[in-house]
Amino acid sequence: MEQLDIKQVFGDAGVDYNKGLERFMGNVALYHKFLLKFLGDGSFAHFQESFAAGNLETAGKHVHTLKGTAGNLSLMRLFAAADEMVQAVRAGKNCDELEPLAVQVEKVYEETCNAIRSALSE
Repeated sequence: MEQLDIKQVFGDAGVDYNKGLERFMGNVALYHKFLLKFLGDGSFAHFQESFAAGNLETAGKHVHTLKGTAGNLSLMRLFAAADEMVQAVRAGKNCDELEPLAVQVEKVYEETCNAIRSALSE
């Protein structure tokens, strides 16, 4: 896929590709390597497991980790969704109040992962 097409796919998924590339000092191969590594990161799965079990403290820690990773990679839509969840957990919201936010995190996470797969698949 051409660089311009990659930027478009990522832009559509809420990824600030130029900012991410800047964070990796313009090293396209390194940035792409870390984006692909993100697909194997367990933070989201651990968040889902903890949330489903009603363990909001642990779920909050995992979604906070996801937020940090998303921020470092300039996955801005995912960063925003995870941040909203972190803030709600910290505010003491209950599972019912958090459910729509958890659904949103999942939706954005899947969109982000699909964009990475689509843009960087060989």
